[in-house]
Amino acid sequence: MNWETFHHPDWSLPVIKRRMSEHWIDLMKDVGEILLTNGRSLLWNHSYPSQTAFNMAMSRLKKDGLLVSYEDEVRLPRLKLTSTGKKSLPAYHHPEKHWNIDWNGIWYVLIFDVPEAQRHYRDNLRRFLKKIHMGCLQKSVWVTPKDIRPAYDDLEQAANVHAVSYLFEAKTVLHLDTEEIVNNAWNFGQLQELHDRYLEVFGRNLTLLSQDHSEDAVLLLLNQEAEAYVQCMMNDPLLPSSLLPRHYKGKQVYKLHSKIRKEIANTLLRNNK
Repeated sequence: MNWETFHHPDWSLPVIKRRMSEHWIDLMKDVGEILLTNGRSLLWNHSYPSQTAFNMAMSRLKKDGLLVSYEDEVRLPRLKLTSTGKKSLPAYHHPEKHWNIDWNGIWYVLIFDVPEAQRHYRDNLRRFLKKIHMGCLQKSVWVTPKDIRPAYDDLEQAANVHAVSYLFEAKTVLHLDTEEIVNNAWNFGQLQELHDRYLEVFGRNLTLLSQDHSEDAVLLLLNQEAEAYVQCMMNDPLLPSSLLPRHYKGKQVYKLHSKIRKEIANTLLRNNK
């Protein structure tokens, strides 16, 4: 089956298979639990090139405390997310928790000045701020509606960040209204392109799922959808709903993501009865 692909020349899809823990947690979240409760792992022979590779990956996962397996004499291993594994999921796998936050009207503003001689420190600090979804108003002025004081305290204790930065609480920022702050700090234009592309491609693929497909074809779609979803959502700041731009379609993407995952699981179950 030739599924419609998410590829775009301006976007680089992450190689999720190299990030084995996150990839397996993601698949388990929506599809694996449905399949594995029937006692048979349909992903067993499809996600890894060999039994040895699978066993090695599972060993690493169990060592991390992310997944556990249960075995008996009849069934293949049944996998289940531990509470640690669920907490380790990236934010975009449970975005509704962030959209549903009631914003208290306070912005957290981080201002830093790192000397050019310490460029490595500065670049790593910026990477960290992006990772926790802060928005960049200017190169050294970052903002978020989320209380980042715990993360800032960690930086202060571990990286002496207080020597080069200040963290403020503010009701207003640079005399900008809330909409202007959001649009200036985060690139919602690029997000909209990604969201529109995802909705177009996987809306069509969801329709194609109603036809008969081989197990291999359905599992191929599962992996393609996982890569596309992460690409769409990994840079989404997941702001409280009251702050989201009117054109924001992340909620539609998440709804379609959940729907297509469930349909893939149901298709695999039907094919293996």
